[in-house]
Amino acid sequence: MLVVLEDTKQKKAAQAALARNLKAALRPHGLHTIGFPGGNFDLPLFSAGPGRLWAAFGGASQDAPIPRYWNAFGVYQPDKHAQSITVEINIPTVSIGAQVSGFFAEDTATGDLFLLHSGRIGGGRPGIGKTAFLVWSKAKLVEVMDQNKRRRMGIAVAKINSPDLASRIEAFVGSVYNFKDQVAQGALQTAEFKRRVEEFDRYSKEFSGKKRGTRDDYFEYLTYHGDIVQRLYEERTSKLSHGEKVFNSTLIDLFVKRDGVLSEVYEVKTGVGRQMLYTAIGQLVTHAMNGSKHVTKFLVLPSDESVPEDLDRAISNLGIRVRRFSLKGKGGAKSVEID
Repeated sequence: MLVVLEDTKQKKAAQAALARNLKAALRPHGLHTIGFPGGNFDLPLFSAGPGRLWAAFGGASQDAPIPRYWNAFGVYQPDKHAQSITVEINIPTVSIGAQVSGFFAEDTATGDLFLLHSGRIGGGRPGIGKTAFLVWSKAKLVEVMDQNKRRRMGIAVAKINSPDLASRIEAFVGSVYNFKDQVAQGALQTAEFKRRVEEFDRYSKEFSGKKRGTRDDYFEYLTYHGDIVQRLYEERTSKLSHGEKVFNSTLIDLFVKRDGVLSEVYEVKTGVGRQMLYTAIGQLVTHAMNGSKHVTKFLVLPSDESVPEDLDRAISNLGIRVRRFSLKGKGGAKSVEID
């Protein structure tokens, strides 16, 4: 289970670890002008190189309406005088208010700390917003609880002490960058994309009472969830038959409709713990009831973990097909492969 980090000292330590680990993974590039609509700062910049991730840290800002740690990220363009910010993942220093998009959370089972983002993407341009970004990126919102058992949803961007911290943040920043670029070009102003957004919202509302987020006990692959869904999306869209369309929503990882009727539903889980599998089976069976009598159900699991025998038998008897994913590569650069 993920729990929002609320203690001021713990947040300060997590912020220090985030900055320290990123600075160690990236290269220093000296002072750079960091530009944004309200002005600019000259700050030390750390980057993976031209066309790659850059990061800058402004320390704790106490004069903001909500005091926060300022973490800015973008795509490094050394020929430009000022580096444009793609996305900020700021952390409130005292409160846990949702007005600030970034927050830290702890896995209560392992003590691992995660950096999360609400998914609310700004940019001052029509078409840039949370729902559109979630539809376009296939990013997964996971449930995080605060100390009062209130729920907050966010994208698990990266595990702070993981060797792939920089590459996971780079993947998130790159996704935001490409999304904003698509919006700027007008590529998402199509009837097809608007229909996908409407479908996303409709399914999220339909199932909001049947599934209350995710409360997984195992998070080893959590930050790769969006990559896995994206790989499935690319694979399935490359094999579309006449009348088929592929969608996703906050509550269904991926689903296919044939002539407007649900025909396939996919659920990706990042582990094989019993509670996780019970949830997955319930999700697939519930969602499949919204389609035809012959909805094909797919459960996508890590390739290096075995399903308990009784659950494996139940999954088979329910007609759920199991597919496996794996992460290839070592250290900070990994890619998703699906069997």
